[in-house]
Amino acid sequence: MLRTNYWRKATLLALAAVLVVVLAAGCGKKKEEGAAPGTGEGKTIATYTDGTVTDKEFKKYSTFFGIVQPQTEMYLSIPQLQEQFLREYIGYKVLYKRLGDVKQDDATKKEVDNFYTQMKQQIDGTPEIKKKADDAGLTENDIKYFYSMISSIMKDQEKKVTDDQVKKEYDTTKDDYNMISVRHILIGTVDPTTGAEKRKDEEALKIAKEVKAKLDAGGDWKALAKQYSDDTGSKDNGGLYEDQQAKGWVAEFKDAANKQEIGKVGEPVKSQFGYHVMKVEKRTPTAFDKLTAEDKTLLKQAVASANLNKFMTDELPKMITKIDLPKAETPAADDSKADDSKTDNADKANNDKATDDKATNDKK
Repeated sequence: MLRTNYWRKATLLALAAVLVVVLAAGCGKKKEEGAAPGTGEGKTIATYTDGTVTDKEFKKYSTFFGIVQPQTEMYLSIPQLQEQFLREYIGYKVLYKRLGDVKQDDATKKEVDNFYTQMKQQIDGTPEIKKKADDAGLTENDIKYFYSMISSIMKDQEKKVTDDQVKKEYDTTKDDYNMISVRHILIGTVDPTTGAEKRKDEEALKIAKEVKAKLDAGGDWKALAKQYSDDTGSKDNGGLYEDQQAKGWVAEFKDAANKQEIGKVGEPVKSQFGYHVMKVEKRTPTAFDKLTAEDKTLLKQAVASANLNKFMTDELPKMITKIDLPKAETPAADDSKADDSKTDNADKANNDKATDDKATNDKK
């Protein structure tokens, strides 16, 4: 329950003079050889140096991404995040074109085919997802194109990362690689499977403080974890996570595990799951030369993602000349509540997106 979700989401990765491309609204160009799926089909919704994006093209990409990363659908219901997502897609198109004619070796082709096979199983096995794919006209070639685009860009970014940059990244995140044994009892505020409210925040905090008081008075961790904890992954083991790498835990839990005094029950720690009553039993740093090959690969990917985000932030905006997404309709009644709801949804989506970007950049 406490561990972050891992999948490499390309935004992944939120994630010169400008040549103005003049196009008539609603008109597209004839699709070029090797162009992105949907190019030239439908209404033009964005123009940038050397290219355009149409609504049908963006729908294909958004649907692809929504199947791979379901929370994308929530992002795209928020207008400002939909525009951000479109801008990032333009960034990928620009970078993919810069790579030129990407030749795939046998290993890469197998990787792409395996990805498609898994995604097709997901589509065919879920009627709702299949309908979305069919409505967008998402084909086998489309899926393989988008996956190849994203993976090729990331591999190119990773090749440019130096050993010194990897070491510097480790120096700034070395606490992530601490090996920690920690006991905890979770007083949950949400149902982890549905997201529905389990108990009020105040109630959870009150119970967490009661549990801490019992532990401070010499209470038994095994008995109290079994009685109170909502973490199914540890409640039957006295709340113990033993010799685990800190970076796999959600941010608040990780931070407490890295900073809390060893051997002492700390004050309740709030996370997205509820309140944690924690006791760190052991914390051992991991030197750079003791990192696994996988750890060093993830550090390299973190640097590559940061460089990609820098391009998206610094260079890409100068290349985009027009964004023309359809305006979302807002209900006339209860405007204040609608605005509050929209703000809350945007904040939640932004927070979730930041968490996903961090997590998914660690995976592939």
